[in-house]
Amino acid sequence: MMRTAKLCLLFLLPLWLTTGCWNLKEPDQLSFVTGNGLDLTEDGKLEASTLVVVPTGVAGGGQISGGGKKESFHVISATGANVTEAIVKIQAKLSRVVFQGHRDIVLVGQKLAKQGMGETFDPFIRNAQSHIVSLVFVVKNGNPKDVFSNEPMFEPNISIALEKEQKALGFKPYLSREFIADVMSDGIQPLLPAVSLNSTKHFSYSGFAILNKDDGVKLVGFLNRKDSYYAAWMTDRLTSLTLTSFVPKGDGNVSLRLEKLGRRIRVKKVDERIQISVHLKGEGTIMENNTNLDPSKRKDLLLIQDELSHKTQKSVQLLVKKVQKKYKIDIFGFGESVHQQYPQKWKTLKKNWTKIFPTVDVSVKVDLQINDPGITNSSLNKP
Repeated sequence: MMRTAKLCLLFLLPLWLTTGCWNLKEPDQLSFVTGNGLDLTEDGKLEASTLVVVPTGVAGGGQISGGGKKESFHVISATGANVTEAIVKIQAKLSRVVFQGHRDIVLVGQKLAKQGMGETFDPFIRNAQSHIVSLVFVVKNGNPKDVFSNEPMFEPNISIALEKEQKALGFKPYLSREFIADVMSDGIQPLLPAVSLNSTKHFSYSGFAILNKDDGVKLVGFLNRKDSYYAAWMTDRLTSLTLTSFVPKGDGNVSLRLEKLGRRIRVKKVDERIQISVHLKGEGTIMENNTNLDPSKRKDLLLIQDELSHKTQKSVQLLVKKVQKKYKIDIFGFGESVHQQYPQKWKTLKKNWTKIFPTVDVSVKVDLQINDPGITNSSLNKP
């Protein structure tokens, strides 16, 4: 019996040593997609765009030995009945197999976002090759292929540039898996970062796009840049923030760079009604002082600190009121906090949370702390 087993192993050993990945494709057989875009054409057809990396352009730093410029990326678009059909048509325009496993970014045009992203986003979560750590943006007043065609100043293509810009602005990366989780959740509505092209056809960050997942994940509006920072602070999607505010008693402006941010959301039940209290904290350094105050003196420092805290608190409170009154959907995730702190109560509230959210009492408190007045105590602009 042992002899038979040993003989079997001896015969099987060569098979194990010679077996390879029969369906493996070499890199020079693949078209590496670093970005996907979706939008509607003027006549309402679904249009998919891909940002394909040109390896020789990237490896050569955008230059070829003859001195001429070699593109590091190429944008290809096609229309289709759905995303898959459009991608098949794009494949017909390429000599290499489309490979989306390295995709960094997904752009959704404003037209499609207004119609609803629910159906068209399906292949991005269903396809095993799809990369659910891609960043997702809405293109405001434009379409994805125009953004893809943009040549960034430093990076080889727009995918890398948008990713780095988001971090440089102080936002945490918002990945497609987080977008999917927010859409699937009962207690929060998704907020997607928005990008647009200015008059010189250069891209810029344009705030947040508000989507209603209860209505086909449709775009219902945009938050401006300032409000987007506050919304990101409240939803724990911010790493740093610079505030500039006029200080009346100093007759000038002060800019404060916050590097340490925190937030706490507490839920109270008062006579079966839900009350939300939001507490935002921030610590940072004075970057510019145009007032006649001396932040090295404790009295002046506290005056500046209190003034910036008060004005920020007022702005955040106005944002909450605006969202409750105008958009009427919970982009702050208050429902999630109710779910976590009162799970039994949430069972009776979640079905009607969209109707309840606009009526919830929300109080906001902001505490800013200046840890460093800067490297100088004096100002060139003395009173």
